Amino acid sequence: MTHRRLSFPAALILPLGIAALWLTACGSSGDTGGHAGSSGSAGGSSGSGNGGATGNGGAVGAGGRAATGGATGSGGATGSGGATGGGGVTATGGATGAGGRGGATATGGATGSGGATGSGGAAGATGACPTTVPRVGDNNETITSGGESRTFIVRIPTGYTGSSRVPAVLDFHPLGGTGSSQEGSSGWRAKCDSVGCIAVFPDSSRTAGDNSWNAGYCCNNAEARQINDVQFARDIIKWLEANTCVDPKRIYASGGSNGGGMTYRMACEAADVIAAVAPVDFRCVTGRDPLASTVTAANNTACTCTLPRPIAVVAWDEGADTTIVPYGGGQTPNLRTDCAPNAACVGIGFSSAVVNRDTWAKFDMCTGSATADPNNPLCQTYTSCAASTQVTLCTTTSGGHLAVYGNASARFTDTAWNVLKTQSLP
Repeated sequence: MTHRRLSFPAALILPLGIAALWLTACGSSGDTGGHAGSSGSAGGSSGSGNGGATGNGGAVGAGGRAATGGATGSGGATGSGGATGGGGVTATGGATGAGGRGGATATGGATGSGGATGSGGAAGATGACPTTVPRVGDNNETITSGGESRTFIVRIPTGYTGSSRVPAVLDFHPLGGTGSSQEGSSGWRAKCDSVGCIAVFPDSSRTAGDNSWNAGYCCNNAEARQINDVQFARDIIKWLEANTCVDPKRIYASGGSNGGGMTYRMACEAADVIAAVAPVDFRCVTGRDPLASTVTAANNTACTCTLPRPIAVVAWDEGADTTIVPYGGGQTPNLRTDCAPNAACVGIGFSSAVVNRDTWAKFDMCTGSATADPNNPLCQTYTSCAASTQVTLCTTTSGGHLAVYGNASARFTDTAWNVLKTQSLP
């Protein structure tokens, strides 16, 4: 495939205004991430490991510090219990167990099956939370991804202590934007501050040089140079797991315009690490429409995904948009992107918002039809979908691309969060 750089004629720049700044996309690559172990409590809900060399006993057993037994009480080489054994701090036995060499080093003790890092341990699947607690507010972070230095803002909410798992939202900026500008406009900073989630605002690749995301068949230099933005997002998630007390099963993605396209690509190719998505004013463009051989067809991109599991989508689209990302589908004038081989592409062709919604309903094996959402009259939802997911399309008529971010009556983040918070990785 020949990749061509999108270009914006000068005549388009001013009319697009903020809208063009925010155009973002949906991409398609990335590796498979994963998380280890299951969650549990600090005391170890599962632990009844074999005790110490000679005794029954746990660290603070049900019999108190001097319960049955003693330093040389009866018992044997395999007494039950341990520092956090059967039932954790209330395990049967005294401080040293009946005969007890049990305690801290016994199987089932501090490192046993019910110990601090065992199956019932403090942090479950991913071990203990980091001991260093990030400061509340914005933290500017840098990592290396794809051989490039990449930056992002991590917003830690008020009340965060680092002692209990919290969800996170990755929020991708529009074409021409930055993580900082997205933080100031999308509403996710205030929402996460109020509900206690970590908000992450990534910056697009400096190598691309035009603040674009590689969302698939869009956009601009990020797509032309095949920047691996899905891998960057995966690397951010690894950073969160290593440096914050994030819940790895409750990490979500959102984004506007080109960032909305990037959000769709995360749903397509990173559903193993992203629990649900809330894209704004864009469509999924991870594939090429089979009809694109004509290249004059209104829809020359398509959404092609092989999902490892169903994933909930709550999408927002501007009903009055007829030029930037047309609500009814069609080509975006003068906005050029990758084209079919040996053909000259006029511009990006989008499916309609409704077709895009119904495509995701098929991916999620939804039955029935989309019906009015009782929680927001702007929204239509498929509620009978596989794995307790749902597919929602909310339509605004404010007349502006990405105007929903500033439309309080639309209740974008409230509506999106009410869906996202119900979704968790298997």
